[in-house]
Amino acid sequence: MAYYVLADFGSTFTKAAVVSQEQERVIFSTQYPSTVNTDASIALEKCFADIEGVIGKTALKQAQISATSSAAGGLRMAVIGLTERLSLTAGKNVAFGAGAKIVGVSAGKLTADKMKRLQAMPLEMILFCGGYEKGARTVLIQNAKVLAASDINCPIIFGGNSEVSHEVRSILIQGNKECFVVPNIIPNVGELETRGCEEIIRELFMKRIINMKGLSKIQKIVKTIIPTPAAVLAAGNLLSKGTDDHEGYGEMMIVDVGGATTDIHSYLDNMPGEGAKLIGAPEPYAKRTVEGDLGMRESSDTLLAEAGYETVATELGIDVKQVHDSINERVNNHDFIAETGAEKQLDQQIAANAVKIAVRRHCGQWEPIHSSNCSKIQVGKNLENIKLVIGTGGPVINSLDPEKILRGVLRQKKDRYLLLPEESAFLIDRDYLLYAVGLLSEIDRDFAFKVMDNSLKSKQS
Repeated sequence: MAYYVLADFGSTFTKAAVVSQEQERVIFSTQYPSTVNTDASIALEKCFADIEGVIGKTALKQAQISATSSAAGGLRMAVIGLTERLSLTAGKNVAFGAGAKIVGVSAGKLTADKMKRLQAMPLEMILFCGGYEKGARTVLIQNAKVLAASDINCPIIFGGNSEVSHEVRSILIQGNKECFVVPNIIPNVGELETRGCEEIIRELFMKRIINMKGLSKIQKIVKTIIPTPAAVLAAGNLLSKGTDDHEGYGEMMIVDVGGATTDIHSYLDNMPGEGAKLIGAPEPYAKRTVEGDLGMRESSDTLLAEAGYETVATELGIDVKQVHDSINERVNNHDFIAETGAEKQLDQQIAANAVKIAVRRHCGQWEPIHSSNCSKIQVGKNLENIKLVIGTGGPVINSLDPEKILRGVLRQKKDRYLLLPEESAFLIDRDYLLYAVGLLSEIDRDFAFKVMDNSLKSKQS
C-alpha cells in the first residue's frame, strides 16, 4: 500500500500525517514539540518513528514526503504602496496570499520618518508596488531612490507600473539592493495579478528556510517545503471550487485561531451589495488576512483590551482582576494549558472574541453617500453569501463548544454596514488536515479533495 507523509514545522509543534492512497483518508497522525531552534530534524524523526511503527520501515521509505513551515515567526514582509485603498491594499492581499506575515506598511511618498520605522523592523522581504499601467511614475522613482539609499538589507520585489520597472530596478541595484521585478499586481482598474509575485515570494521563502537548523538532513527526505499559510489558503480554494470530478463547497470561509494570530480566509467573488458601487482595490477570490494582535497567548492582552476586560468578566460571571491575572499568565507563559473549568471557559471566550474581531477586520463595509448614481459605496470584500465556515487551530478544535466560537462570524444587529453572512453551516477540521491537503493539491487535486472531504464528513457529530 502506498502512502503520502505530510509534515508541518510549526513554532510550537512539528506535526505529521499519513494519508493512504488506497483508502483516500488519513490513517495516522502524530506531533511533537518543535525543535526548529536547535535542530528541526529531531522532532521530525520522532514523528517518523511513530509512523514507522504504524506502516513499517519499507512503506515509510517509499512514501512521498512533503512539508510546510511556519516556524521562526513566518515570512516577515513590508508592503509599500502609493495609495492606501488601492496599491497598498492590493499588495497586502498578494503578500498574505503567498503566506507572508506583514509587519510593516507604508503608503505614499517615503519620508524619513517612514523609512526609520521600516528600518527598525525585522524585515525579510519588501513588496514595492503602485500605479496602473501607463499611470503613476514620479513617486515610484522617488521611493526607489529612498529605498536604495537606506540601510534596509533584504530582497525587494517591485510589482508596480511596468513602464518604470527597469529604472526602479537599476536604482535599487545601484544601491546594492537585491531586486526582483514581477508583473504589475494592479495593471488596470478592477484587475489583480498575483501569480508572478507569489512565485517569487515562494522562491525567496525556500532560500530563507535554508537557515533553519537541521534543514540539510530534512532536505534529503522531504521533497517540497512551502509556507504553511499558503498551503492552508490553497486547501480552502480547492474545497471551495472543487475539481472536474468533485463539486466544491462553494462560498466559504476558514477561521484559524492560534496562540499568536487569528487568520481568516474567505473564498468567493466580491459582488456589490444592492445599490452599492465598488471602490478601492480589487478583492481576490481567495483572500487571507492575519491579525497579529488577536492570539490566544502572547497577544491575548491586546485582544482582551479591544474586547473589553469588563465585558468578558461579566459574560463569565467572574471578577475583572481574575481575568487580568489569567491573561497575564497566558502572555508570560506561551505554553500555558487551561486545565480548570474556569480557565477553559476563559479560553473559549478569548477564542470567540478573536474570531468576532478578526472577521470584522476582514470583511468589507458600506459607506452611505449622497449621489445621483448610487446611495452607498462598498469598500472591501462582501461576505454576505458565505454558506460554510470551517474552523481550525487548537483553540477551536479542542474547545468546549467550537460552533459557539465560530458563530462570531455572523452578522449582528449592531453590524449595520458590515458585509457579513447572517447564517452559515459549520464544520471543524478535527484532523488538522488543511495544511496537508494544501500540499496534496499540488500533487493530485482530486485525491486531495476526497481526503479532506472524507475527513470533514467523518468527524462531524
